Amino acid sequence: MCTPCAGAGAADAARPAIIIPVEGEIEDGLVYVVRRGIREAERLHGQALILQMDTYGGKVKAAEEIMQALAKCTVPTYTFVDTKAISAGALIAAATQKIYMAPQSQIGDAKLIEMSPVPLMGAKELDEGLKEKAYSAVRAMVRSACERNGHPWDVFESMMDEDAGHTNIVVPGKLLTLTSLEAVTQGVAVAVVASVPALLGHIGAADAPVTRIEAVAVERAARFLTSMVVSGILLMIGIGGIMIEIRSPGISLPGIIGVIALGLFFWGHYVAGLSGWFELALFLIGLILLLIEIFVIPGFGATGIIGILCMCASLVLAMMSWTPGDWAGRPGLEEFMKPVAVVALGVMGSLAVMIVAAKFLPRTPGFNRVFLMQSMTAGTGYAVRDSAELAHWKGRMGVAKTTLRPAGKALIDGTLLDVVTTGDFIAAGSPVVVTSTDNNRIVVELKQTT
Repeated sequence: MCTPCAGAGAADAARPAIIIPVEGEIEDGLVYVVRRGIREAERLHGQALILQMDTYGGKVKAAEEIMQALAKCTVPTYTFVDTKAISAGALIAAATQKIYMAPQSQIGDAKLIEMSPVPLMGAKELDEGLKEKAYSAVRAMVRSACERNGHPWDVFESMMDEDAGHTNIVVPGKLLTLTSLEAVTQGVAVAVVASVPALLGHIGAADAPVTRIEAVAVERAARFLTSMVVSGILLMIGIGGIMIEIRSPGISLPGIIGVIALGLFFWGHYVAGLSGWFELALFLIGLILLLIEIFVIPGFGATGIIGILCMCASLVLAMMSWTPGDWAGRPGLEEFMKPVAVVALGVMGSLAVMIVAAKFLPRTPGFNRVFLMQSMTAGTGYAVRDSAELAHWKGRMGVAKTTLRPAGKALIDGTLLDVVTTGDFIAAGSPVVVTSTDNNRIVVELKQTT
């Protein structure tokens, strides 16, 4: 015969413990994995949600989003510091209700630093203006987490600020990093345990089935693609490929590679939960406006400028967990400047690629199979004349070789010339006559046939 207590015990034993590995760099893609793990733990009414941590830290903004998700979690939360919880890892640990340390593990060194968007440039300290603003906001979030979960705020503050000096083991002027035993002594950790199963035994959930939330292939790809260095490289390749394609219209290898690179950029940030259809639509609108400016509207004006701004804005927004209209959650200056710097470097890198390609690629085998390398002569290419020579063409007749809208090309007496109309559009193949050669231009109009 089953008693109610026995039934309740059996039901508790059937509730799983959810394990989320927090390993390597903490970046935007990890936020998606943690959120999925929290949803799964709540759906299954889990006994515990455990972050198994081995990290040197990463993006503070990603850590903040993980902390916010943990604060709303309805399942008991724990951190198991398997090896190290450094920098942003220590901040995330403060957002869980209990912290356990593995033997020889470490936690601390959580000073805010700024990661350079330039590949291989590493990290640097925030300048004083940004430091106080950013530190104040993060400090308030960590202090709130400590108050909510019963962690010693003074110890965590010493991890974040070398001048705090609250504990009796910190060296003046040095950030606090605790060993496993020191973490227990200072009240940061509950106990030192050898493994996750030992932790489960310590909290009375030894019989709980374990469910590990591993990043699936799509999420691993998103974590890779959303890293700052990879994002910058994708933008460099994508923008460069599209610029080459626009310069030499037609389906070519650079254009295909550019589209693939930008597709990977938007897809990675979409999977990571940073971008959506808004950013992609904004980019496409900007690209369409730019193409209209180049191929339809003479000169370069507001349409092209708006198009470029839309494209750049979409790339910046795709790297931020913010959309226009959410003014309460608007980003700080430091969060805004990082994607701006990545986009700027991507544009400059693409220009460098184009210059190198134009200088060296024509000399490499196979280049002619990718790019149009036809030699331009007076008979087959563009003819350049001074003002006196241009007058020679007045009154001559020919055929529009491209659509004149109003600028384009016409074959006049067997020579391909750059021409312009007075504003009318003339279809390719139409007969034209040169009416004037003023202002160093060859002006044509449609030849009336009888």
